[in-house]
Amino acid sequence: MTSNLSPIHSGESRVIASENQVKDALEVNWAQYDGERVIASNGGAIYLVKNGQLQWIPDPTTYNNLFVSWNGVVVSDYLINNIPHGPTLTTGAILAKGSSATVYLITNNQKQGIPDMATFNKFYFNSKTIVTLPQIVIDFLLTGPNVG
Repeated sequence: MTSNLSPIHSGESRVIASENQVKDALEVNWAQYDGERVIASNGGAIYLVKNGQLQWIPDPTTYNNLFVSWNGVVVSDYLINNIPHGPTLTTGAILAKGSSATVYLITNNQKQGIPDMATFNKFYFNSKTIVTLPQIVIDFLLTGPNVG
């Protein structure tokens, strides 16, 4: 039995691309969403996009330790379903500094430097919640990747 169906695309309209070209075209730079606080349309967990990964904010106390307010949380199923998940923020994560001007996000037994005020503001961090610690405590913490 033969079919009278014709192909959807003829050979002349085919685009040939290498595997790497296809991969590059489909790959999204999730770091472009860094600083966003995101929740799904049906509610539930709130995440911070940091270094191109969703990082779960485990509870309201941790959220309030870090951010100015609950305003500006983005509702996006697309981001929740597509951005790769990274490590959860530690319960009780804080913003801290020692004797230097550098402010750190302290989470997962690491200090993660916030390189400048533009990054600090992009992440909607709260300057009023920065804890000043003895420099020896800051120095003792492992150094993780910078925020942003």
